Amino acid sequence: EVFKVARLADKIRQADDKIENTINVEEWGVKIGVRSMTARQRSDMQERWAEAGEQSASTLYENIILHCVFDPDTGESVFTVDDLEWLLEEKSAQVVDKIAQECLKVSGLVADAVDEVGKGSLALVEETQS
Repeated sequence: EVFKVARLADKIRQADDKIENTINVEEWGVKIGVRSMTARQRSDMQERWAEAGEQSASTLYENIILHCVFDPDTGESVFTVDDLEWLLEEKSAQVVDKIAQECLKVSGLVADAVDEVGKGSLALVEETQS
């Protein structure tokens, strides 16, 4: 029976369960990929976000954009930690928000979590399918 469990675990490990979408960012003249976070990336993001105290939007944006946004041609991450400062300071909040929303969506998190930042009662909640 242990052998059967191990084989099932192997099958689960080999399954490709990541969600990937390509979105057209007209304002930047590019297409970018967004992919779901792994369970570890998501839990690490939630922990860092909670540690930020007031659950800041910038902490949320930084983590999801780093983990989720990739170049659809190469599969490589688009942004590094060094890019985050200019991204958040120089680029349109509306555009960055659109990308963040898509990242949350493909990662199984409530897509309107970003809209709730600062309202005092926010917790990232997993989406449930009915």
